[in-house]
Amino acid sequence: MLISAAVAAAVIAAAGPASAADMKKADCLQCHGPLEKLTQLAPMYQTESGKVINPHKFIPHDSKDPAKFPECTTCHTPHPMPPPKGFKDKSANVEMCYSCHHNYTFQKCSACHK
Repeated sequence: MLISAAVAAAVIAAAGPASAADMKKADCLQCHGPLEKLTQLAPMYQTESGKVINPHKFIPHDSKDPAKFPECTTCHTPHPMPPPKGFKDKSANVEMCYSCHHNYTFQKCSACHK
């Protein structure tokens, strides 16, 4: 895994900063994956309402199809490669979640809809 992370970093660094906007999920998952690991992380994102969630979800949530997992750049701004020492991503947002969780509570749909 360490070798693949180093290779991924070298490829991304060689591509230059202009390509950061072109980052795809597969690029991010070379270091931050696999998807299963992300979906099983402990809740770490505090929403505006104060609820702490793990926003790394398939859409719909019961899917396991990698194509149903949003692109990372939907919620995150790509970081420079290599990331600066001590880098913490503060750019993440959950705006996409609010297209379904329109009441900002992150409850299951069935809590409000029959």
